[in-house]
Amino acid sequence: MSITTIEHFPNEIFYEIFDYFDAYVIFNGFSNLNNRFQLLLNSSLTRLKLDDDRLESKELFLNNYEEILHNHRHQIISIHSYNKNTAKILSIIQSNLSLYQSLQSLTLHCIESDILPSLIHQLASLPNFYSLTLDLWIEKQNHSNIYQLIFNLPKLKYLEYGTMCSTEIDIDISLPIATDQQKTSIQYFFTDHCCSVKELFTLLSYTPKVRDLTLFSPFDINGLNTIEPINLINLTLFSAEKTEIAFDDLQILIKKIGLNLKFLSLNIKHEDISYLNGKQWEYFLQENLPQLQIFYFKKTVDFYEDDETPMYLGEQNEFSSTFWLERKWIFKVENDYENDYDNLLYSIEPYKKKWYDYNSKSNQLLKSVAFEIHDRTLGRYLELITIYDHIYHALTITQIYHLQISMEISLEDLYKILVLLPDIETLSLFRLSFTDPTSISDEELQPLYLLFLENHFQKVSFTDVHQKADTQFLMIICRHVKHLHLHCKDYNHAESFVGLILSHVRSESDSKLR
Repeated sequence: MSITTIEHFPNEIFYEIFDYFDAYVIFNGFSNLNNRFQLLLNSSLTRLKLDDDRLESKELFLNNYEEILHNHRHQIISIHSYNKNTAKILSIIQSNLSLYQSLQSLTLHCIESDILPSLIHQLASLPNFYSLTLDLWIEKQNHSNIYQLIFNLPKLKYLEYGTMCSTEIDIDISLPIATDQQKTSIQYFFTDHCCSVKELFTLLSYTPKVRDLTLFSPFDINGLNTIEPINLINLTLFSAEKTEIAFDDLQILIKKIGLNLKFLSLNIKHEDISYLNGKQWEYFLQENLPQLQIFYFKKTVDFYEDDETPMYLGEQNEFSSTFWLERKWIFKVENDYENDYDNLLYSIEPYKKKWYDYNSKSNQLLKSVAFEIHDRTLGRYLELITIYDHIYHALTITQIYHLQISMEISLEDLYKILVLLPDIETLSLFRLSFTDPTSISDEELQPLYLLFLENHFQKVSFTDVHQKADTQFLMIICRHVKHLHLHCKDYNHAESFVGLILSHVRSESDSKLR
């Protein structure tokens, strides 16, 4: 039989289609169509996933969540609830969670009531349950009981546990070191709460099979040297998203938990400037993490008006040695505006091809360091912590070859920045500001011509081409650059710009554009 309408689809097709949608969306779209779809929705082969964090599900949540939770328990494989909806979900499942026999995954955010012990106890009876994510919004000080109940879940593979965390809340996790009988099957462990390093190692004693460990919150490092190493032979991925410990302590910590790492991600908030010592990193990684394949690193350097920012006093370009180039781990600098302070963010990440790598020389990685200025008011940036302060700090660590300005800037301010960066080879601009949007004045032209006299960049990217003065700018730079990269939001603009540029290149005998 040929299929001419959706009603001719076999049931198996609909079961697959339903797998792609949230239960709230499925019931809103199919529950009132006809008897066949009603039977499909009630079938045990239709597996339901409830996730009210998706935009379409948020709008439909109140329409049918009670019906689904009451009447389709045997079909539900996951419940993911966020924000104010969590309380509504809990009011239904808290007394009969053990009846959801197909449930595999439970995510509850913004938990404000103290019902977790009862809830977790019921999860232990579910035959296929393997994933638990909890986010507590109660100022509960002792989490030992909750962790103990979680570690009793027989088939748990994934655990993410977060709480309200601040310096004013002293979280206590008073567990003994796990015995062989207490060790769990957890392979993915994510913590988002404050704790001491001793408490962290105690928790890890319950998860000897962990493969992926992520610490989202800072932890107290006191007593690290007295803690015995833990044998996490399966641990290959480790992330610390808010690290407030010195570089020496971080090295000790990694040595004690994971020497088989293949993936390492660190976000350093500590003031220790030795984190920017490329040679020290190179030695540590070679000696201790020879299997490491992927490395992400961020180090924030704080700038305050009244305090002196620590400077790096080692050699320049230590992150451009053969060690880093062979692994294609690329160094980058950008301004980081946070909590009303102007900071610098140094980072390392795996190489990704950029627009300017087209037709580049074989040594392009040697000159891969970029500096990015993010979107914010340049006037305020120049007034408080000057761009000179940031550039000077960066240049003590590395030469800079690529400049990206993700904000509107005048030609005069652009010139002031570029004279500080003599090694720039590529320039990426978001938008230029002109006194008159229809043409560039003689005063504005002066720094533009100086730019090409004093700088050697041959590649320019321009993102927001939207005014007549931009056209004049393009015609001028066509004479001086070999590579021009444009973004046009309107196809008609793109077509006219291409025609205009090609005509200009043909008419200018000295044009370098290739």
